[in-house]
Amino acid sequence: MTKTSENDKAQILAHIHSIFQAYLDQDRDKIRALHTSDWVGFQNPSTQIERGLDAYMVNAESSLQHLKGTDFELLDTEVQINGDLAVVYYVARYDCVDGDGKSISLPLRAVDIYRRENGGWNQSGSHICVIPDAGPWARE
Repeated sequence: MTKTSENDKAQILAHIHSIFQAYLDQDRDKIRALHTSDWVGFQNPSTQIERGLDAYMVNAESSLQHLKGTDFELLDTEVQINGDLAVVYYVARYDCVDGDGKSISLPLRAVDIYRRENGGWNQSGSHICVIPDAGPWARE
């Protein structure tokens, strides 16, 4: 991998960290800014293709209302860069408190699409879901 690719990879992973942090901070404006206006994909409750940032934010708002994030960790990542597009695979753990005040740890798996814009990377698509059986990623 070239030095530029390593730098791009680091920028993309930092961007993913900033998305998780925005959820922890419940910063809706930052969450919006960290996704392209033409975002397309699936979120955990999706039963259809979600098209556009407004559709993304409907699910984000529901998550922010029902789960108060406390911590996160990227457990495994794979970044594949092809020109101005990148495909990012990751497994993460998102710790939060649910509406009943119960602490839970959600094992997540995702495939994100990143697009280089104005010299930086921004998320333009994603498929994120809770891992039904966390397997090796289960919280001890």
